[in-house]
Amino acid sequence: MKNVQMGEMTVKDLQEYLKDNRTIIFPYGVVEQHRYHLPLDTDIRNAKIMGEKIARELGCIVAPPLNYCFSGGMLEGTINVKPNTFSNMVGEIIESLALQGFENIIIIPGHGGSESLFHLKESLRVLKWLNPALKDTMILMAALWDFSETWTSLFKSRDYHGAEAETSLIKHWTPEVVREEVVLDEDEIAEMLRNDPDSYQKRTSFTKLGHEIPHTTQRESVKVGIMGYPNKSCAETGKKITGEILDGIVPVLKDAIATADKCRESGERIELTNDEKLKIMSL
Repeated sequence: MKNVQMGEMTVKDLQEYLKDNRTIIFPYGVVEQHRYHLPLDTDIRNAKIMGEKIARELGCIVAPPLNYCFSGGMLEGTINVKPNTFSNMVGEIIESLALQGFENIIIIPGHGGSESLFHLKESLRVLKWLNPALKDTMILMAALWDFSETWTSLFKSRDYHGAEAETSLIKHWTPEVVREEVVLDEDEIAEMLRNDPDSYQKRTSFTKLGHEIPHTTQRESVKVGIMGYPNKSCAETGKKITGEILDGIVPVLKDAIATADKCRESGERIELTNDEKLKIMSL
C-alpha cells in the first residue's frame, strides 16, 4: 500500500479498501511530561510511528491517533483525562469503526500508564459484553514492549519513563526533537523512582482501612521525574528495539487475523477459563 494513513484517505478510498481488507490499527498516546530532554508528545510518537510501521508490514491502514489519556503526572505540560472518560472514548471509536465494517481492530498503546491500560482492557471487555454487534469484532491490545526483548530487559533493569528505551526510540525516529541536556532529580529521588515507578505518587488517608479511597498527589520532591537511565540512550538501541518489535509483532498479528477470519466463517470460538475466582475478596 502506498498510503496507510486513514486520515489522508477519501470516502471512496476507504470504500474500496473495505472491499478486501477489514483490519485497522488504532494508536493512542498522551500529552505528558517527558522531562527536559524529550517532547511532550513522546508517547504519541511511540504509537503513531510504530502504528504506521506495523500497518505497512500488515498491508492495512492506521487510524489517526487519540492523543489524550491518563498520565497521573502533575508537572506542567501534562494533560490528564480520567481513565473512564478515555476508555469510553476508545469504546465509541471502536463501535464506529465496527459499524463501518472493520472486523480486526488492533490497539497500539504509546503510553504505558497502568491506570489507563487496566481500565481500558476491562472497559472494552464489558463493551463487547453489552454490545452483541461486536461479537464478530476482534479487538487486540498490543503493547509494543511485549515484543522487544531489549525493551523488556530494560524494564527489568529499572528503566521506565523518559529513560533509555524511550529516549533511544525518539533519537532513532526523530532525533531533531531530542534536547542535549539531560536533567535528573536529586540522587535519592531518582533512585526512589527507579525502584518503584509509582513512587512519584503521594497517597494519604484518614484511616488505615483498606476500604478507604486515598487522596493522591504528585510528591513535591519530584521535580523532573525520570525513571531510569536516559544517559545510556542512543539511536542504535532505538533502531534495535524498533526492529525487534516489528519482527515479533507482525507474525503474531498476521496469525491472529487469519485465525479470526477462519473462526468467523466456521462460527467456532475458544472458551476461556476463569482463573480469578471470588474477585470480590480482593477489593
